[in-house]
Order: sequence, then structure tokens, then C-alpha cells
Amino acid sequence: MGYTQRDILKKITTLLETHHIPYMLTGAWSVIYYGRPRASHDIDIVVEIKPEKLETVILLFSSLDTDFTVQPEMIRQAVAGGQKFFQVVYLPTLVKIDFWLLQNDAFDQARFVRRQTVTILNQRMTTPTAEDTILKKLLWYRQAKLEKHLVDAAFVHQIQKNNLDRNYLTKWAKKLKVEKLLKEVSTLDLEPYM
Repeated sequence: MGYTQRDILKKITTLLETHHIPYMLTGAWSVIYYGRPRASHDIDIVVEIKPEKLETVILLFSSLDTDFTVQPEMIRQAVAGGQKFFQVVYLPTLVKIDFWLLQNDAFDQARFVRRQTVTILNQRMTTPTAEDTILKKLLWYRQAKLEKHLVDAAFVHQIQKNNLDRNYLTKWAKKLKVEKLLKEVSTLDLEPYM
């Protein structure tokens, strides 16, 4: 019997937690936690991998079941700065786990420092804050113009509006040049679970 996406998420985050690899869920699972249930075929995780921990991390991922493909060279290249991410793929269902390397830019660093531990699927996991989930989704929309990013940001804003740190959100929206997009999503009134 194979793994569901939920099983994979629990397995991977347990591995990261157990071996003290700093991480946070991002993308769809962050939106699911703060905003609304929605389908996603991928799992996105930001990780901090220091060069001195590289071979240990490769061994950890290589210890996964043989149904998971791990490319050590891709991990080495990502940590060396050649690319921003690497993938682990669960072959039976082709679920991709995209590991995004923590970047040195101010926003990536700030949201990683602010990440918080929550309970998802009855398990301890680490996510960015609601504010950082909104801001990242607005950045992705600005880059790719995919409407799902704007809708995701709007849902998180709508559901979390009474809990948001407005000063933080406004400050970073200005720095990231997504103020107009933030204003747009803050005025949308979406039907639940579109």
C-alpha cells in the first residue's frame, strides 16, 4: 500500500523535525492551514542546509523508501548556490516535494525567523506566519501572473484578517512593491472553498 500526500507530508516533516533541520512549509500547505482546503500535487518546503550539514542531509533523504527518488548531486548544487531548490519525488503517485533553499534576501530571512510551530494532521509542523504567506503569494503572483496565487492570498487575508499584524504586512508590502496587490486582495470577498 502506497503513501497518500498527507502520509508523505507527515513522513518528510518528521524526518526534518527528528534531525533538527530548520524548515517551514510554504505554498499550498501554508494556504491550507491559514486559508482554505485546496488541491495541490506538490509539497513545498523551505529548508536551511548549512554546507557542513550537506552530506548528513543527503544521507537522511537517501534513507527514505526506495519509492522516493533522491538526486544527491541536485542537493549539492542547490546548497552550493547553483540553483534555489531540489526535489524528492514519490514515484508511485509522482508527488513532488520541492525543497527551497533559504535565501539571503531580507524577506526570506525575516519570514524564516518568524516561522511558527503549529499542528497539521495531528502532527507538529513549522509554517510561515499568515502575513508572510500572503506576501509570498503576492510575490509569486507578480512573477508568474497565475491567478491561484492571488486567490490564495485573498483567502488567507479574508480568513485571518482579525489576526493579522497590519504594520508588518504594510511595511513588507511596500518593501516588496506589492502594495497594490495587497490592497486588491484585502478588498475581495470570496465564497468559502471555491
